[in-house]
Amino acid sequence: MIQENHSTNRERLHALLDLLSYFYMVYGKPERATHYLRLLIKLKPSDSRLLRSLARSEMESGNIEEAKKILENSLNMSMDQEERAATFLLLSRVLMRLQLLEDSSNAIIEFLNLRK
Repeated sequence: MIQENHSTNRERLHALLDLLSYFYMVYGKPERATHYLRLLIKLKPSDSRLLRSLARSEMESGNIEEAKKILENSLNMSMDQEERAATFLLLSRVLMRLQLLEDSSNAIIEFLNLRK
C-alpha cells in the first residue's frame, strides 16, 4: 500500500511540474518554465517530449545555443519515429534562429522524411 501511494504521489508531482511548465510557457514566462522542466527531466531523463519542451523554453528565453545542444543530444536517445520527427522540426526552428540556414533545411528534410 505504501509503495503504491508513493508511486501515485510521484506521478502527481510529475504532472504538477509538467502543468506548471506549460502554463509558464503559455503566459510568456519561458525562463520559469525552464526551471520546472529541468526538475522534471531529473526525474524522467529519457522523456523526449520533456526535452523538446525544455529546448523550446530555452529557445524562447534566448538561450538558442543551449536549445540546439539539448535537441542534438536528444537525437542520440531512443525514440519513436513521430518523436524523432518532432525533434527535427523544432531543431530546424532553432537552427533558423541561429542563421544556420543549410542546417535548418537539412533538419526540415529529416522531418519530412520521417513524416512519410
